[in-house]
Amino acid sequence: MENLMRFDTGLMFWTWVTFLVVLVILGTKAWKPMMNALEKREAFIKDSLAQANEARLEAERVAKAYDEMVAKARREAQEIVAAGKTTAEKLKADILDEAKAKADALLVQAGRQIDSERDKAIAEIRNQIVDLSLFAAAKVIGKAVSKEDNERLINETLQEIGQS
Repeated sequence: MENLMRFDTGLMFWTWVTFLVVLVILGTKAWKPMMNALEKREAFIKDSLAQANEARLEAERVAKAYDEMVAKARREAQEIVAAGKTTAEKLKADILDEAKAKADALLVQAGRQIDSERDKAIAEIRNQIVDLSLFAAAKVIGKAVSKEDNERLINETLQEIGQS
């Protein structure tokens, strides 16, 4: 028991030498590769975040363009309605029954045209948003999205867009 409690300088010297050798070996063989791998991962994450931010900005730009198209369609609809009313009032003075029928036809046609243009604009914007979302998701995930996943994501995204 006494030998275990005794201080041995030779043993202490070789313990330090062994520790330093192991430290140098680990520093060159393990620490540097580990740090390189961590730096590569950090760069990948930063790139992924930058790409996601770019996709978000593009989606915002597309949404803004959509809002502008909707506003333009509303202005045009108001102009068409106003023109229809003016025409109806002129024709009403000449032939009351015929003017009323023409005004109704113009309003129905304008409504259909507005609905058609709005539906086209909404469908186009939705498709662009879905494509951008899938592109961004594929970039962030780092793998291609399968056809089934693509269809499922499109349906979910369209439902979410329809609810908002």
